[in-house]
Amino acid sequence: MSAPFVLAVAGPPGSGKSTLSYALSETFGGAPVLAYDAYEAVTTWPPEQVAAWLARGAPFDALPVPGLAEDLARLRRGEPVPDRERGGTLRPARRGAGRPVIILDTLLGRAHPGTGRQIDHLVWLDLPLDIALARKLRSFAEGARREPSAASRLLGALDAYLGRYDRLLHPTYALQRDRIRPAADQILGAGTPAEHVAAIRSAIQPILMAAPTPTAYGGAEP
Repeated sequence: MSAPFVLAVAGPPGSGKSTLSYALSETFGGAPVLAYDAYEAVTTWPPEQVAAWLARGAPFDALPVPGLAEDLARLRRGEPVPDRERGGTLRPARRGAGRPVIILDTLLGRAHPGTGRQIDHLVWLDLPLDIALARKLRSFAEGARREPSAASRLLGALDAYLGRYDRLLHPTYALQRDRIRPAADQILGAGTPAEHVAAIRSAIQPILMAAPTPTAYGGAEP
């Protein structure tokens, strides 16, 4: 059996990583999606801890994502893992020809030691931070429309998000772009999810169909 191909999608919050990741999942026969947001613990940090992390040079290996690298490695070996985002179980999808695909929806790209070394193809969604912020704000509004009873809670969350944005979040997102974008295999700007899917598929399809070579995971090396 060919080892699964790890296709990672990175970009700033609001860039459309999750939307694109699930569109890619459909394109590649129900490929499992591992979502960074289902593992990360940094959003539990108080603002002063985030500020101290920035002051230390913002080491990405200090960001806690317990279990993510381990679950990705297990999927690469063909083992099932819990779906921590949507519930149920994730398994590498079988494909008629070529290697199965695993989608990694991540903020850290190859800058995270545990998962970065397992990525075969990294896509960076190159969205300007002001547009990403506008999309993030719209997500709060959409949440309030879908669940009017939660509007007060969402307004509080929005206020907290904007209160941290200029001092903590914007500098973090700028660092993310500076460190992760250069290591991307493919950079995509403006476009619809369908256009992005087509561009990614065109880029990796020859690799997926190529003859694999054995690896320590018992499958193939890209």
